Order: sequence, then C-alpha cells, then structure tokens
Amino acid sequence: RQLEYLKSRNASKEVPYVMQEVLEEPEYGSYAVFNKGILTVFEFFESAASCLVYRQKRGKHYDRVMELNKGLGKAMNLTGQLSLDFMRNAAGDLVPIECNPRIHSAVCTLEGHEFLGAAMTDPEHTPASNAQIVTSNPDTFRYWVMDQLFLMAGFWKPKNCFKLNLTEMLQGTDAILHGDDPCPFLAMYLLQIPSLLVLDLIRGTTWLKVDFCIGKIVKEGGD
Repeated sequence: RQLEYLKSRNASKEVPYVMQEVLEEPEYGSYAVFNKGILTVFEFFESAASCLVYRQKRGKHYDRVMELNKGLGKAMNLTGQLSLDFMRNAAGDLVPIECNPRIHSAVCTLEGHEFLGAAMTDPEHTPASNAQIVTSNPDTFRYWVMDQLFLMAGFWKPKNCFKLNLTEMLQGTDAILHGDDPCPFLAMYLLQIPSLLVLDLIRGTTWLKVDFCIGKIVKEGGD
C-alpha cells in the first residue's frame, strides 16, 4: 500500500518527495541541564504525549542518551535546559524526534539530590565527576494522584498516557505532595483546578481533560 501511495505522488528528480521513516513505540524522553557546555542534570524515562508518570528508565538507552546530551552540550556550548523525545527505528536504535529548550515535568524525580540546587542556580557550578551529575534514584516513582483518580473514574480515556492501578500507585508518591509543605498540593487540587472548572462551567466551555501538572484545563484546538 505504501509503494502504491509513493507511485501516486509521481516522485522524481524533478518532483522530489520527502519520505519519513516509520518509528516504533514506546516513546522515551530525556531532560538535561547544562552549564557552559557541561552536563549537570540528567534524567531518562519512558514517555507519552500526555505523560504524568515518571521513573528512571535504566539500560543501554540510558547511557547512550546521556552521552548524546553530553556531546550536544559540548558541541554547542550549551547553558540552560533541554528536553528531548525519542522513538526506536527498525534497528532498535533511538532516534530524536523532538527538542524543546525548556524544563520538563520529569524534574520531579530529581528532588532531593544534593547538587540540584547548585545546578539550577549557581552560574559557576560544574560537576567534578560523573557521580556529581544530578540523576534520580532508580527507585523514585512519581505521578499526579488526581490525574490517576480522574482516569479511573472515566473522565477521559487513557489515550497517550499511563494509567496506573492501585497497586502501582502505592509503589510511588504524588509529585507535588510533601509533608513539610502541603500548600502547593492543596492549592492545585482545591483552588486552582476547581476555580478553572467553575469558570468554564459559567462560560459553557467544552473541555477535554485536566492537566494537573501545569494546572490548566485542556480544550479542543488549544488551551
């Protein structure tokens, strides 16, 4: 069928046709921070279009993607944050499919690392060794509990996201709930999201789902 489609395009040297490679699931993501070309923070994880579940993904891909980020940082003398998305080609190798120069919600897995504060705020900070690069604990498992409860309740279909069962949820923790400062958790779930839903109800606006990470209501065709 694909060959028939290509023939129908009448591709030739005079009429070029750009053919893209078909990549395979699953999707992966990486989050990195650089300072003066040096990698200071790194996380690698299984991802999805609407991902609110994070844990470190170890293995050969972890090491290769870390080396890729180190090379990018050095070659481009990067300072700042970089998020990359990957998928596998037919040979099983990861291929970058998207690049965003911004923070990623996967940063929640890095909380508590002794060098995270310096990596984010100290303009002179560079790791003295690979051991000082900020990475997550392999046992860290974070998710947004209200996102999972809304999925379980059927408010929206589990499309392009990760749906956990209760057993899996008990193995992790909420990304924003902390005993020493519960205010962000309470403000998000009791004030921010309810107020936005009430406003949409008053306007009669149709919405698709709630993004509990950013704190917004996702609507058809945009926000």
